Amino acid sequence: MSDERTPDFAMQRAVDILAGIYERTQRDTAVPPPPADRPIVLFTETIAFDVTRTTKPEVERALGIAFSYPQRGWHTYCVRGDDGNRLFLSCFYSGERLASAELYAPKVDRAPKLAPRDLRLRFVPGEITIGQPVTVLPAYFGTAHGLPAKLGPYAEMFEARFPGGAAYAMGNAGVIERLAIYVLT
Repeated sequence: MSDERTPDFAMQRAVDILAGIYERTQRDTAVPPPPADRPIVLFTETIAFDVTRTTKPEVERALGIAFSYPQRGWHTYCVRGDDGNRLFLSCFYSGERLASAELYAPKVDRAPKLAPRDLRLRFVPGEITIGQPVTVLPAYFGTAHGLPAKLGPYAEMFEARFPGGAAYAMGNAGVIERLAIYVLT
């Protein structure tokens, strides 16, 4: 006979229940939240950056000609953040249509020394700005899946889908440091 004891019924049942809870939790965390019912835009009173309808001529009429940064094809402006720091607004176009817009604090020393404009950019709906805690993100934002655990200088990445696009809030230590919208084709 063996010294191993067969677990009694109650112990086996407890193990089964805990395993079920673990499996449901793992499955539920991989399910993205329901999409937002309308486009998420980077908004300022001067212009709304909407990947479902904004055009390059509209952006240039509102903000002028951009600086080519961080590489060719990107059109970058400098704006002032809520705390007075310099933020970059980088746009990318597909033809004349806005394909993406990103708002971020430059993290490299070689970033151009552009003078900031007094524009307050934020995600609408939600009034989400850089520097806020990630806890302000609405329920339609969830942890971004299918991406590297750490994307560049950002340890945390949240995603929201909406008709025609996706919005991302990225950050570190629970603070939003980058907002981005992309068209989905």
